[in-house]
Order: sequence, then C-alpha cells, then structure tokens
Amino acid sequence: MIPIIFDLSLKGFYKWCKKRLEYLGFEPMVTPYRYDYQIMIYAELINGIVVTTDKDFLKFKRAVVLKNDKYEKMYVRMLKEIHRILEA
Repeated sequence: MIPIIFDLSLKGFYKWCKKRLEYLGFEPMVTPYRYDYQIMIYAELINGIVVTTDKDFLKFKRAVVLKNDKYEKMYVRMLKEIHRILEA
C-alpha cells in the first residue's frame, strides 16, 4: 500500500476522500508533522506521496500541489498527479 500524506490544511478533503483512496489500494493519512521540511523527510522515509495546497512543495518530486476547488475536481487532479508520480 502506498501512503498518501495529506497536509494539515486539507483535513476536510482527507476525510472526504479517505474511503475512496482505500478502495483504490492507497493508505491515506494526515501528516503528523507541521513544518514543510519535516513532512518532506517523512514522505521520503515511508516512500509516500504528499498532497498539499502549499506551493513550497513544487520543488519536491513526490508532492501533489492542488489549488482549492470543489472536492470532486481536486480528487480527479490528485489521482492524475499520483499516477504521474508512480509512473516516473
């Protein structure tokens, strides 16, 4: 199972799509850390993908940076980006 780590700012989106991601074989979780560098290191250690709206993560190769929108649109964009990361 691939860990999908949600930033604290996306806690509502996490709750909305948790079951959907579990059905697809992912392991969604909210980050236990607050600062960006800690989240990046944690994602590297567990080989996870970070989902966030923070543009500071654009330089991190295992991050999906979303813009705030309707949850359905964010979900589709997130899945496309996760697929792109996993293919690379």
